[in-house]
Amino acid sequence: MDWITCAKSYITVVEMGSLAQAANRLNTSSSALSKRLAWLESQLGVQLLKRTTRTLTLTDAGRLFYQRGKRLLYDWNQLVSETTSTYGEISGVLRIGAPLATGSRLLVNYLAEFLDTYPNIQVELHTLALGELPDPSLDVVVTRELADFNSSSYIATKLFDFQSRFFASPAYLAQHPPIVEPEQLLHHNCLLYGTEIHHQDHEFEHGITLKLQGNFISPNPEALVTAAVTGWGSFWLAPALSAKNSIKGCLSLCCLICVSPKRLPMRIIRSLSSTTQKPSFLSISSKKKPKA
Repeated sequence: MDWITCAKSYITVVEMGSLAQAANRLNTSSSALSKRLAWLESQLGVQLLKRTTRTLTLTDAGRLFYQRGKRLLYDWNQLVSETTSTYGEISGVLRIGAPLATGSRLLVNYLAEFLDTYPNIQVELHTLALGELPDPSLDVVVTRELADFNSSSYIATKLFDFQSRFFASPAYLAQHPPIVEPEQLLHHNCLLYGTEIHHQDHEFEHGITLKLQGNFISPNPEALVTAAVTGWGSFWLAPALSAKNSIKGCLSLCCLICVSPKRLPMRIIRSLSSTTQKPSFLSISSKKKPKA
């Protein structure tokens, strides 16, 4: 038994919520994890978890050890990673999560340079739902601001700011009231990017927040653009989405609506408990900033 292995095991159990899931994540057995937790509690002289057949509950001491231990474990892994990257070859699998548009239009450009720099790294790019919280199995997540982001469990670093734009087809604008102020969007059918909920809060310049509604929502930007071209309503588009060739052609058939959404940050999020020794994707992705 050693402190780092047992601390890593404890943190994983807390985050996964069960011994079975944590054992699967760490490629070990539940009984082995139980022994590590018992050893850790014995060394500390305190109970960290209250365990029943169905639940795991942190004690006050367990909560403190989780929060502080997670930070120390992250710092240790960064030290090891930076030291080994100076003198040796780095290899392994880097798991990245991002929404569809961010992954396909933005990250791929940076990944080419990243993989040239680290040829022994293999990358897995996972598609996340818009606004989805980071999955513990991912090393990093690249996404816009998250409403329920837990800063005690993750580190978020801003990469750049981006600003979306609103568009509508000439036919739609000819048959509906003009849009020259953000508030006028409240009286229009807005085609929404995302899933399930047919109303979304959108922030505009000068501190204006509006709840826009519409009869069509999709995580597929091409579907939104096609719907707009046929005159369904107005829609907003981020720069990463509009860069796609198939979308560029459709946008030429639409008109830019002169309202100014608030500039929003794009962030890279990393788990403090990640123990994978890999180079920082941030070091590559922060070299260049796409046009907003």
